Amino acid sequence: MAPAYTAGLAPLSELPDSLFSLVVTHPLGSLLPRANQVLAMLRELGKGRLPSPGGWLGTSTERRIRQLLVRSSALEYCKETPDVARAIVQDVLLVLEQVELAWPGTAGLLCQQGITPERAERRARARHTRRAINKLAEQWQQRISLWQALDDVAEEFGIAPAIGTDKDSGHLRDRAWFDLLRLARWVADIRQLQKLLKLMGQQRPDPEQSASLSQLQQMMSPRDNGPRERRLPGIPMETQGITRSDNLSRMLLLEAALLGHPSLHMLWHARRAEQSLLSYAVAGVMPIDAGNDWPLPRAGKGEGHGKGSQQGPLILCLDTSASMHGLAEQVSKAMVLQALRLAKQQQRGCMVYLFGGAGELLVLDNQTLTLPELLDMLRGSFSGGTDVSTPLTAALTRLQQQEWRQADILLVSDGEFEVSRELQAQVEHGKEALGVRLFGLQLGYATALHAMRKVCDLVHLFSDWRSLEQAARA
Repeated sequence: MAPAYTAGLAPLSELPDSLFSLVVTHPLGSLLPRANQVLAMLRELGKGRLPSPGGWLGTSTERRIRQLLVRSSALEYCKETPDVARAIVQDVLLVLEQVELAWPGTAGLLCQQGITPERAERRARARHTRRAINKLAEQWQQRISLWQALDDVAEEFGIAPAIGTDKDSGHLRDRAWFDLLRLARWVADIRQLQKLLKLMGQQRPDPEQSASLSQLQQMMSPRDNGPRERRLPGIPMETQGITRSDNLSRMLLLEAALLGHPSLHMLWHARRAEQSLLSYAVAGVMPIDAGNDWPLPRAGKGEGHGKGSQQGPLILCLDTSASMHGLAEQVSKAMVLQALRLAKQQQRGCMVYLFGGAGELLVLDNQTLTLPELLDMLRGSFSGGTDVSTPLTAALTRLQQQEWRQADILLVSDGEFEVSRELQAQVEHGKEALGVRLFGLQLGYATALHAMRKVCDLVHLFSDWRSLEQAARA
């Protein structure tokens, strides 16, 4: 008897864990026909096809669900995506459960009006089924719009979205999602960063068809008017007044008082999310070259040539040390997004090395990058030390692979690191043997440029913090 009993319940063992309890306790129909119909629906939806008619659902209910599957475009997302198929079936089970729990009360009221029990049940079922299907249509419309938003972002940045269950709705409610969209708008307003990425990854030399990088630099750069000083916001040198931000280190004490209140602490979190905490406004003076923030490359180095019509991959090394916290962190994340977007548009490879202290290295490859991984990067906060040898060694090793030999390297840092003689020799050997150009993006004081210039051919000093803050408020 035991083997026969077990064989009779075999369909239950095939049910996904997320649907098991819902199928077993569902009030509509019998257990085994219900389980068989759910398994059939999962198989057909996984193939992108409409489920075959079964005996578990009524004819009209089944017809409405099939029409809704076609009208909502849910079938397209179910194909070869089991998570989506399970989510769709779960939605159907839940709304049908609500119908079964609601129609008896309505049928009782109809019977009191003199309607026969059979007609009262049919009318009550039809009324509640119609409402449930309409509610399901609204729910699926919202779910499909969220998945389409994920697809749009994945298409723009060349990454693979992980669509499926409600966790994707959580991604869209996550602050990192809004940071992604906000940073994407920032980059469009920072032309310096776009120009820097476009210089990278150009094909190697053909002197008769192209000018050297240093010649192009001299042609495109404005006339050097000599050194001068510029007062820049966000540089922690001098307090100038009060502003609004989410910087805890500059927050006024009266804002901190909200944290101890049983109710107002939520107001504090909301104000921080909106970057509206009252904070001290700081500024500083930075020595720069008037009209020219682009120091020329060192003589004899970094003069790689490019045809301009074809470009190689991009390799970014981003400093994630504690000294990069704040606006510098936002610039770094914006560089990642712009590099991914540019690589997607031009069908180029893009490798991102996020580095901190010794041995700390996170690698993002646009060929395998997923949306959750990108959001984790945006959600994270920079901390730790700075060891520049780990990412540069990894980048130079990557350049030895055939598909990455036309790549250039961009080092993004505040320059607060040490360059050993061994690392400097390794970088120089890579430039001579592989023809790689190493660009630098300095985020911080110009006095820290000496470290970047030891390894980089061309160092760009990003000093347009005012434009960045204006873009952040937009």
